[in-house]
Amino acid sequence: MAPVRPFEQALQELRRLARMARRRPPRLGEAAPLIARILGSSRTTAIEERAGGLAFRLETADAGGAGCSLTCVVHDASHAALLTSSEREVATQLCEGRTLAQIARLRGVSINTVKSQVRQIFRKLDVDTRVALVRRLCP
Repeated sequence: MAPVRPFEQALQELRRLARMARRRPPRLGEAAPLIARILGSSRTTAIEERAGGLAFRLETADAGGAGCSLTCVVHDASHAALLTSSEREVATQLCEGRTLAQIARLRGVSINTVKSQVRQIFRKLDVDTRVALVRRLCP
């Protein structure tokens, strides 16, 4: 069995933290050293502008040529401040893949109210599809 490289080991630990986050919020102090290890041993190979920020790919390779890559997306969340708290809730539920009817039932409002809020969200964030909303707003 091949030894686990530092990059892969750090990724495995981050995966473990992500799984644990379902049960309890992760502490930044746990993830920060792992992320620093990944960033320190890699190089940026691609940068792409997306609606909600930037995506970049980090790659690393050991002496034998075996390597890993990691794609990171950095979102600008400042546009979320444009939304009311109700609109943020609806946008979050849209990002989770819920239908308008499901959102209306969960929030205890009519489907027409949700449709109106979705129109306002799209207008404020200058998007015209759910996919564009997810790219702009959801991590």
